[in-house]
Amino acid sequence: MIIVLRPPDLAGPLRIGATGQDTVDTLRQLGTPLVLCRATGSRPGWGVDRPSGLFIGVYFDAHDRVEAIELGRPGDNTGDAVTYNELDVFTTPAADLVTQLRRRTTVHEEHDGHVFTAPDLLLTFRRPTTLETPDDEDGRFFASVLLARPGYHD
Repeated sequence: MIIVLRPPDLAGPLRIGATGQDTVDTLRQLGTPLVLCRATGSRPGWGVDRPSGLFIGVYFDAHDRVEAIELGRPGDNTGDAVTYNELDVFTTPAADLVTQLRRRTTVHEEHDGHVFTAPDLLLTFRRPTTLETPDDEDGRFFASVLLARPGYHD
């Protein structure tokens, strides 16, 4: 399955602004939905783990509408992919992906290179470490991408 990121509101079949029930119904088509506990005071979310290891998490606002969709890197490179503008978010080296994004929009580097935000696209890319050696897989590729409604990070 290929999940295409289409900012400002779509990540594959999931949509920013969709109702909780519609979203859970969509998640059921992708796997077994699980309730996600978040920080104290925040609303729970729903998520699925795909057989490839791809994690899909969906978070809701106070009105039970989707405010953010998070996708976590699959454990293998078969079965599932996440793309933006025909680039595979998790198999394209982070440096190359950021270079391509910067050709289209502003990208901010945060947390010493662990996080890159493209505010006009409402996308945030994260990796657990920065590149320490050429063979460092954790630093070379992004581990997650988040598509969020305007103001989510404020």
